[in-house]
Amino acid sequence: MALLKAKPENIPEDAVILTREKALQYQLDILKNWKHQSDIWPIKHGGTILASLSALSGIYINNYYRFKFKLLNYGRLSSYLPLCGLPAIMSFMSHTQFVLPDVVLQENCAVCTQMRASALQSGFGAVFPLLLAPMSIFSLALRYNTYDIPYFTKEPLKAAQLWLNKTKPINNILFAIFVGQALAATAVTYLEANAIEKVNDKLTLLGYDLDNDY
Repeated sequence: MALLKAKPENIPEDAVILTREKALQYQLDILKNWKHQSDIWPIKHGGTILASLSALSGIYINNYYRFKFKLLNYGRLSSYLPLCGLPAIMSFMSHTQFVLPDVVLQENCAVCTQMRASALQSGFGAVFPLLLAPMSIFSLALRYNTYDIPYFTKEPLKAAQLWLNKTKPINNILFAIFVGQALAATAVTYLEANAIEKVNDKLTLLGYDLDNDY
């Protein structure tokens, strides 16, 4: 049975009224057991796709700054985990917690939901790893003495200026990553909304056929 929204005065007496949480769980259960998986692949894999894109951004940013600060093979795991793992996790969690429920329940306008998805994805997929990079890369460069790094606590302006100078050559690339992440989130959210529409249409048609049978 399709999940429908209606004003209180338009709700039939025999209708089953659900809270938002129960309605969301009801829809998710339907999607989980949906026979035609090709109908709902954006729902199942959308968050993973966005997480992968965030991880790729983190890999690029990590590799660039590791090269600039001559880290070679020093502390690879120590920089890859925060710069690749954390953005991927945050992208996945933010999309599944703050975007997908609205898509599934069709609560807000499509543009509003897409804008929220874009903001979250560009934030966690581009800005977040860029903010984490100085802490990770500077600490490793200081530990392994691969580059003359000013201490943040003693010379914050010099440290910031060094970081800006190293970042300037890839400003355009970083902007492209930011825009690309936003567009990817918009596309994924659009496909998820289409998948929900397709499922609801089929459920409505199924309910209509059952009513006619009886």
